[in-house]
Amino acid sequence: MCEVQGEAGRGTMEARLETSEAIVMQLQGEIQHLRDRVGMLEAEAAGGRTSARASNKRAKPAPPPADALSPLGDEAVAYCASYLGACDLVQLGRTCRRFGAGRDGGRPSLVDGAARQMFHEAATAHEKECLPLYEGEETHVKLLKELEGLRKPLELDILFAGVSHLGGSKVAIQCSSSTDYRYDHGSAISSHIMRSGRHYAKFKVKQMASDEINIGIIRPLLKKNNRMDFDFDPVVKEDFISDYESDIDFTIRSSHWGDGNVNCCTYFGDGSCYWSSGEGTSNRGDWEWPGNEDMGLNPCTIGLLLDLNA
Repeated sequence: MCEVQGEAGRGTMEARLETSEAIVMQLQGEIQHLRDRVGMLEAEAAGGRTSARASNKRAKPAPPPADALSPLGDEAVAYCASYLGACDLVQLGRTCRRFGAGRDGGRPSLVDGAARQMFHEAATAHEKECLPLYEGEETHVKLLKELEGLRKPLELDILFAGVSHLGGSKVAIQCSSSTDYRYDHGSAISSHIMRSGRHYAKFKVKQMASDEINIGIIRPLLKKNNRMDFDFDPVVKEDFISDYESDIDFTIRSSHWGDGNVNCCTYFGDGSCYWSSGEGTSNRGDWEWPGNEDMGLNPCTIGLLLDLNA
């Protein structure tokens, strides 16, 4: 079971109240403008009907005003969008070009502009350090989604043969009891990607038959299908990238990774550490590291700290 804590904040209540009042005043003015326009159209329509009865001709209705379909200004739309989550912002951007397409002068779309404002108002200094924007590679909507993931408890949402979620929760897993030797071990991975800063997670081990447990980190990957009948063990297999390439996509890379070849690094229950490139280069266990301690067989809590700025 994993637990991760985060902080939240959205600016002062006074600032948001002032913004709300300004938006309300703007909307009231636009509503009054529309009411005046409706009254004018009704008067024109009434006059047209009288003329039509006199001349026995059908009156042609006046076209609607150009702004009838978009009474809200961009500021009001962005403010309303600020109450949506990242996934809802994506759906809003797909509804029409006004919301989802880039604007004149190279300005971002209304949706992405709203996401940018939401991120900078809500994220703490630590969260901003953990989530630098990759200019030209992603949008602020994507960055906002990463912020939401950073604040949630760590979910082990990518499962392979040998494990399953416990009680329907993705933050806890259990090993499957199977007599099939192929599934006497299993793996579970989180799809959350760490890119910068310091990250800490606690893993609570409540029941175990041995200390043969690996807890660690791995480069981002995706399953190519929903099959649950194949195991994935990057610790045992030194060439795991080529061994599993038919079922797993390892091509997710970023130019910010550099040329490092450590693609998997774990702590083993006996106190040793292991790393692998996934392409044949690895170590088979290192016991000479500060704070070395085995996990034992009793229920325990293991904490891992990853400092990507070190």
